[in-house]
Formats: sequence, C-alpha cells, structure tokens
Amino acid sequence: MPAFDCFVGIDWSGDKNPWQKGLKVAVAYPGCAPPSLKPCPDRKGGWSRSDVVKWIADEFQDRRALIGIDFAFGFPQVTLPENIILDWEYAEKVCAESPNFYGGAFFRPPILAHSHLVNSRWLPKDRYSANHLRMTDFVAMETTGARPQSIFNAVGPAQVGPSSISGMRALRFLRRTCEDRIAIWPFDDVIRSGSVIVEIFPRYYPLAKGKSAMLAGRRELNAALAVYESEGVKRSPKSEDEGDALLAAAALRLLSSQDALFHLPDEAIRTQGWIFGVPVRNGKTP
Repeated sequence: MPAFDCFVGIDWSGDKNPWQKGLKVAVAYPGCAPPSLKPCPDRKGGWSRSDVVKWIADEFQDRRALIGIDFAFGFPQVTLPENIILDWEYAEKVCAESPNFYGGAFFRPPILAHSHLVNSRWLPKDRYSANHLRMTDFVAMETTGARPQSIFNAVGPAQVGPSSISGMRALRFLRRTCEDRIAIWPFDDVIRSGSVIVEIFPRYYPLAKGKSAMLAGRRELNAALAVYESEGVKRSPKSEDEGDALLAAAALRLLSSQDALFHLPDEAIRTQGWIFGVPVRNGKTP
C-alpha cells in the first residue's frame, strides 16, 4: 500500500442549518506530531457539508489522503416491496430537493417504501428496530462501551439517521465528480495513486484501546492520542466534536499501516460498508 500524504478526520453533522456547528475537520501528517483542526477556508463561522465536499474535491487533486468521515456509508440488509434497493441513488432521489446534502426528507412524509422502518416523530413506527444494524455495527459492539445506532433512527441525541443520509448524498456527489482520483472504501477498490475515503466511528477508537471516549478534555484526548502513537495537543478541544475529529485523524495515521484492514472478504460488505479499523475475525463476519 503506497503511503498517504496526510490523514483527515471529519466529525460529520446531519443538522438542517445552512452551516453545521458540530462539523469539525482535523488533519494529521506522517510521523507523530499532534493532529490539528482545519478551519473552513471559505466561511469564518465554520463548515457546512457543502464546504467539506468542495474542500475534499479541491484539496486532494495531487495529494494522497486517507479521509475518515463519521457516518454510516451503507444500509443494513432489509427487504422492501417491489425489489426496491436502499442505496445512495435511492437516498438522493428522496432528498434531492434539499440543499447542502440535507437528509431529513428520508424521515418525513410522504410515506415511502422505507418509511415503516424508521424511528421518526413525523411517521408511524411500524417495524422500526434498534437492531436494524449492519455487520460492522455488530462487530463494533463487541467492544465495551461502543454502541452503534441504527441508521433508521431520527429521534434523540444518539440519532445517526439524518447524518448518514446526508453523508450518502455527499459520497454520491464525490464519486460522480472525483471517481478517477478518490476511492470510497469498501464500495470501491483502493486505488494506489489517489485518495481514499473510509467510514469512521470516533468513539470506537479510544474504547478499543481501553481509553475514555469522552474527548472534550485535553487529558483524556492526549491519553487516547498516545495509544495511537501521536504526540498530544497543547490546547483542550472546545467540544467533543473537535476531540473526535482530532483523534480520528491520528488513529487513521496509525491504522493505515495495516494493509489487512483494507482487505475484507465478505461481498455483503461492499453494499453495507464497514467501519475502518473494526476487525473481521478469522476472515468472517457475523
């Protein structure tokens, strides 16, 4: 696997505002220097999802980056009527009228083929289940404290649904505009000369090493950075979102050296996605 020039951790946000307060971007470079937060080049107030997508497309035209983004890249295996397939194209069709890659329409009326599966205050809950999870989510849950949420959940502080649907729309756009130089793993084979986008679960990384996943404090963040062979930051992050992005960038830097993490044998992973760094035990998934 050719070396990467830099490592990017992105704590994503699915909120409906014009720009996303919780969306944070951090960058780490080869070596062990601490990661640093990247300000939005076009907006002093912070990043929007559209800003991040534009930055990725523009920034990595001639540099090879490993870019981790915090949302579910795919859907669990579910059956819909009329052989409808839940994928990026379906998500885009449902949400196409919403700007800034917003995914809220997926969880609102009108009632569509998937609507019976969602946990939403706007739609009846016919068959929502918190156990509608992907294979990678079940494996991640074997780590104490790691609790991936169903992509169909749009209620409460732990909701991942709108964030993931907005993220799928962003990935679809990047694939269409940057396919020749950015691979989206594991849906695409990793290209040897271009950048790679992977799914991350920032809370998983410290928990997998026996560290606290509460990363808003400098002491806790630096303890987590240390187990990923990174020097610590000098200033405390201002939020959990900042801490998550910073640790993710450092974790990607270390994990990228393990070529085996990029090779997953189960073809179902190609459609469901996989959290980078979560192991496949004995070459098999549950």
